[in-house]
Amino acid sequence: MAPTALSLKTCSQVRAAVVSPRICRSRPLAVKVVAYRDSHREHKVCSLGTEVVNSWFKGIAMGPAAALDNLRQDTDESVEYCSKHVLHCHKGKGQDYLLARLTDQSKAMELVNHRILASAACSHSHWRVETPATCSHDDTYFALVEYKYKPKHTPDAFTNVGYKIMELDTMYDDTCLKVTSLSERSSFSPEDLAVMGQSDAGIKAMSSTTPFPEHEVTDYPTGLENEVVVNNLKTWCKARSSGESEVILDSALDHSFKLWDAYGMLPMLCDPARRAEPDACVVGFTDLKDMIKQTKHRYLVTCKMIDNGVSLDKNVAFTHWCSSITNKQSKQHFNIEGLEVDIFGSDGKLKNIWQFRDPMDFELDMLEGRMPAGDSYKAHAA
Repeated sequence: MAPTALSLKTCSQVRAAVVSPRICRSRPLAVKVVAYRDSHREHKVCSLGTEVVNSWFKGIAMGPAAALDNLRQDTDESVEYCSKHVLHCHKGKGQDYLLARLTDQSKAMELVNHRILASAACSHSHWRVETPATCSHDDTYFALVEYKYKPKHTPDAFTNVGYKIMELDTMYDDTCLKVTSLSERSSFSPEDLAVMGQSDAGIKAMSSTTPFPEHEVTDYPTGLENEVVVNNLKTWCKARSSGESEVILDSALDHSFKLWDAYGMLPMLCDPARRAEPDACVVGFTDLKDMIKQTKHRYLVTCKMIDNGVSLDKNVAFTHWCSSITNKQSKQHFNIEGLEVDIFGSDGKLKNIWQFRDPMDFELDMLEGRMPAGDSYKAHAA
């Protein structure tokens, strides 16, 4: 089956005017169990996930035939796939679809190299404690991958740096260890620019790869309980929901905290006047709380965590979340999802969140050229 490009509205159903809003995914209720960390299970899931990620990039570099045997062995025959970009996505099912997507990516870029910067597993057994909202019924593997490449169909001879967060759901029992779904979010690429043909020139100029703050990644802090990190991530989601105060973030975020737009182009987070600087799409602690407050002034927001995994050996976590949002003025309802890398300190407080997020309604208007990119977020949130 040949892969087809879908509008982002089709993949995550962002705009209620176009499609009926999707309900944020919920998980089956779970019984309480004694909290423990099943490191053996996590290692098994991480080993499988790492093999699939490396096979994926091998297929990009050498063609899908080079990855064929490993992917057929490690994935379910009906494996689901979704690749989300800012304004569109690719979505399909089956191993043949995976290979078709690999073919397209291999044709689009000459891969120089790749490396996994961080990874984690959300283990079914150790996360089913207290709340069922932090992990799926299957185990989940997350990986942040840096890759260097040269576009094959542009005159750009320079080596570009890109990033992907890959999320793999797995079925793991006594008889099976297979990947059942593969999702990826990637930094801005020439493919995105092509979709933005009618967009404001300021947005195009702003579009760039936001560097991941790798220098902040260290070994997992000695003596830190991972539940502390998970509770801080829950607070991060809770504070963005209507009816909650942003003040609760004081207990969960370090005062040096930075929120990074991994896409490098969302109008709410990016400053066009500073587009040449590496932190042009970064918001600090104080501005973040003000931004959240303004957002809840204009919207009714309910944030839910879908999946979450904390690394066994690094000060890194991954979180997949969904927010159900209603514009108070227009009454339009839409959902956005985000997939992020969370870097925490020795006390478990969050220091950096490097985030791929679906655009808000007004951001989508800007990106699709229906609203000038120069309009400030505050003007629309007032």
